[in-house]
Amino acid sequence: MPARGAGTGEDVATDVEIERGLATLAATLNDQGLSEFDAGRVQQIVTASLGGEPALTVDDGGGLHDETGARVGAIRRTDSGEWIAERQNSAAERSHTAIPGPPSSSPLRRLLAKLNIRG
Repeated sequence: MPARGAGTGEDVATDVEIERGLATLAATLNDQGLSEFDAGRVQQIVTASLGGEPALTVDDGGGLHDETGARVGAIRRTDSGEWIAERQNSAAERSHTAIPGPPSSSPLRRLLAKLNIRG
């Protein structure tokens, strides 16, 4: 694996850093039992997993981006409540686009959802 930024003139995250960040995210989010995505908290976890270096950034929708802005990973929660952090193809079309966050849930919407579930 080439050294960080070798031959590109850019300081980009290495495959090892991306994999470390994703693995740490999934393990930490599941261990802490977070019920909702918190971009600030997720950013703290990623930065800490890389020795305090902000080589990867998190967007509000759970996208993980390298220094070039390319999306290299995504964090999501399954219907069963498990957090999954997956690698993304940074060369894919529109990989620089942030993943949109979930729509905000108003108190009325939450109440309607509860009423619908119960019958």
